Amino acid sequence: MKLAVIVTEFPKSTETFIYRDLVKFVEAGVDVRLYHLTPFRRDQTLHGFAAPLKERAVDLRFWQPRALFRALLRRPRSLISAVARMLWAYRHHPKIAAKSLALVPKALAIAEDARAFGASHVHAEFAGHPATAAWIGRHAGGLPYSVSCRAHDIFRTQALLAEKLGEAAAIRTVSNFGRAFLRERIPAIAHLPIDVIHSSVDVGRIVPVDTMSSTTPFQILYVGALEPKKGVDHLLDALVLAAPKLGDWTCRLIGHGPDAEALCSRAAALGLGDRVRFLGMQPFEAVAEAYRSASVCVAPSIIGRNGRQEGIPNVMIEALAYQRPAITTAISGIPELIRHCDTGLLVPPGDPAGLAEALLRVHRDPEAALAMARRGRAHVAMEFDLAVNTRRQLDLFFPGRTPAALVQ
Repeated sequence: MKLAVIVTEFPKSTETFIYRDLVKFVEAGVDVRLYHLTPFRRDQTLHGFAAPLKERAVDLRFWQPRALFRALLRRPRSLISAVARMLWAYRHHPKIAAKSLALVPKALAIAEDARAFGASHVHAEFAGHPATAAWIGRHAGGLPYSVSCRAHDIFRTQALLAEKLGEAAAIRTVSNFGRAFLRERIPAIAHLPIDVIHSSVDVGRIVPVDTMSSTTPFQILYVGALEPKKGVDHLLDALVLAAPKLGDWTCRLIGHGPDAEALCSRAAALGLGDRVRFLGMQPFEAVAEAYRSASVCVAPSIIGRNGRQEGIPNVMIEALAYQRPAITTAISGIPELIRHCDTGLLVPPGDPAGLAEALLRVHRDPEAALAMARRGRAHVAMEFDLAVNTRRQLDLFFPGRTPAALVQ
C-alpha cells in the first residue's frame, strides 16, 4: 500500500504528533511519500525518531507550469471552477486567498507525482493549506483524499471547509470538541461521518515514572511553542504568586517562538531570575528526559486572536504517558484528556491565581498528584495509544486493507 501525505512545513519541530503517525505507518508496511508545501526548513530540528522521513519527503517547486498546463487540458472546467470557488470562499481573507492561489500549480504537481508514485490515497494533515492542495488536486483528476482536522486549521476560519471536507473520502478530528464544532459551524457536512481519532503516543515504549513529585527542588516543566495562544505569560505571573510557598523550585521552558525574547524580558522584570530557564528548542531525547525529571508539567493554554487555540495539547498527552502530574486549562478538547482532579488539574484560561493554586496543590500533596498521574497514563493507554490509533487511521485510508503488521 502506498500513501501520499501533505503537510504545510517539513521539518517542524513541534509536529512530533504527525511524525509519530507517519513512522508507525511505515513500520506497518505502508510506503509513505511526504509532500511539504513550504520549502524544506533547514532552521528546524528533525527529531531522531523521525529521521527516516527525510528520505521520503518531496520538495517540489511552487511554479509548475507544465502541471498547470496538463491539468487545464484534462479538466479545464473542474479546475477553473474549483479555483473560482476557492477565491470566493476566501474573499474576506485576502492573505489566505493569495497563498492558496499561489499553491495551485504545486498542488497539481503533487497530484501528478502521487499518481506516478503509485499511491491510492492522499491524506492532508491539516484542514488548511494541505487540504486545499488535496482538494485542488482531486479536481484535476487526482486521488481520493482524507483530512485530519486539528485546531487552528478549523477554529480560525471555516471558509472553504464545506467544500474541502464535503468532498473528502474521510474526515478525522483529534477531539470530540472538534467534531461538534464542525457539525455546528458547517451544516453542509453535519450528516457526514466524522471519525474522532486522538493524537497519540507510543505508550508501550514509554516507561512511566512511578515516584512522587520532587519538592526539593520542585521542578516545573513547560514544553511547547512560545506564542500567544500558549499562555506562557500567565505561567510567569502564576510563578510570582506561588513562589513564596514553593520553597526551592525551578521552571524549565523548552521551545521557541515569536514571543521568546519578550517572555525572557518579562521573567526578568518579574524578578524570577535564574529560577526560570528558557532552554530553546531541544532534541526529542532531551525533552523525554525533562518529562522524567519533572515534578509537574504545565500547559497554560488560552484562546488567542482569531480564535487560535489548542485541540488537545500533545505535550499533555506525553506528560501523562510519562506519568507526570499535569496542569492545563479547560478549553477546546482538553477536558477529554485532563479530567479535573481525576487525570490532572484544570484551571480557567488566563487565570494566574488559579494556576498558582494548582501548582501549590501538587507541591503540597505529591502522593495525590502521583495518583492522578497514574490514572492519566491509564486514560492515555485507553484513548491515545499510537498502535491502536494507527490502525484506525489506516482503516480510513485503506478500508478493508489493514496491513498484516497491525493485525493482532
